[in-house]
Amino acid sequence: MIPLFKSQFSIGNSILTAEKILDIAKLNSLERVVLVEDSFYGFRVFNNLFQEENINLVFGLRISVVNSGTDENERSSKLVIFAKNNEGIQDLKRLYSSASLNDCNSLILSEYSKEDFKNLKVCVPFYDSYVFNNLFYFGLSHIDIKHLDPVYFIEDNNHPFDFQIKPVIEGLGVKTQTVKTILHHNKDEFAASQMYKAACNRSGGRPPTFQSPNLNHFCSDEFCWESYKDATT
Repeated sequence: MIPLFKSQFSIGNSILTAEKILDIAKLNSLERVVLVEDSFYGFRVFNNLFQEENINLVFGLRISVVNSGTDENERSSKLVIFAKNNEGIQDLKRLYSSASLNDCNSLILSEYSKEDFKNLKVCVPFYDSYVFNNLFYFGLSHIDIKHLDPVYFIEDNNHPFDFQIKPVIEGLGVKTQTVKTILHHNKDEFAASQMYKAACNRSGGRPPTFQSPNLNHFCSDEFCWESYKDATT
């Protein structure tokens, strides 16, 4: 199982600071930290911190993607794209910029070839992927990524729908990797994490509602380092 850290630089998703993730890495003698962010804002901070401590940083972005960008009925989904090397970081920046500037606010996959991803590794997240969308939103996500040799993530965070997603992915006959998304340190921080998410996801000036928050991972305290340690020891 690979821990996938996300930091406060992914606003509204994690309460982990760069310094806190570094502390976890040092206390647990981690030689490598895999970071999955929603933007490039924190890359330089993490890169400098981890270089000073001789810890290898594997950096990836969670990016919205569509197949063509011309079908108004197409629902975007997420991919996690990792840089394999320094050239990959530059390629990842270009993809991120392209996705940000497109009218659909997504990366249009049909505009890129396999060669464009030679320094990158494409992964399909357990949540927010086209598999997730098609399972719960009636088949509105269609992306062509077989030529990119993607790895599909498998998670178990005691969500009520985890047991529905896993067999669908396993039935695809694809490469899989068990991971654990880390959004806070201990289960005791769950309430603080949820309050932070609710505050960051307020819209229209209205306060968040806890009856139907519609926020990622709002009903599980398993997205933490404590749960990862429990599952691997």
